Amino acid sequence: MRFASALAIPVGLVLWSAPVAANPSAGLELSADRYRSILGPVPQPGGKVERDDLVILRWNQRTRYPEAVIHSWKFLNRYVGTFDAAVGGNMAKSAPKLSKGLMSFLKIIDTVKKELKKGHQRPRPFISHGDIKPCLPLQSSFSFPSGHSAWYASTALLLADLMPERHERLMHVGRQGGYARVYCGLHYPSDVLAGERFAKAITADIIASTQWQSFRKQVKPEVVKLLQSPPAGLPLLSN
Repeated sequence: MRFASALAIPVGLVLWSAPVAANPSAGLELSADRYRSILGPVPQPGGKVERDDLVILRWNQRTRYPEAVIHSWKFLNRYVGTFDAAVGGNMAKSAPKLSKGLMSFLKIIDTVKKELKKGHQRPRPFISHGDIKPCLPLQSSFSFPSGHSAWYASTALLLADLMPERHERLMHVGRQGGYARVYCGLHYPSDVLAGERFAKAITADIIASTQWQSFRKQVKPEVVKLLQSPPAGLPLLSN
């Protein structure tokens, strides 16, 4: 659109929203007890689930290759910008209010997740099984559910609620954030699946909240901007 044409847009048609609150999630309280049954029991040491987990972990370890390891490192940190390619925009630059506000909801999710981990206290696979050699930095926190899986799946689901047009692409990145933890031996597959179940349940509660619905309306102008794809189209996403 030409600059002169933009000035000619009638005032009544300009997209507008109220300022986003400093903490759009304020007042939203979610209890860990609500999600314990969704996680299910921790797989028993030496049980069938753990044995199946170890088959996958050991196969991944035998078949690792450099490009896939580097790909896993892309998900080392929990950073909303990891989803930029899926969205097709620079969220930090084009949607700063969305990015900052989203983190306030994700902080609630992380607090609940930490409480759930304390109740389960499953050791990491490389701690219980000396032959598992992680290809990402070691962590000493408990294993069940996977915090990375919960964070990436939750971020994908919340962004998909804001941008349903990008749902499939966002979920692809969200899954990769969890799978990388299994590929590099930091989590059992069952940890990652539990993180995804938790994410699905808690984001459904968040999306239904008045806080999220208000936030959704407030960031609509930024969402419109983000959905303007690059001239060459959306990039292909790697596995």
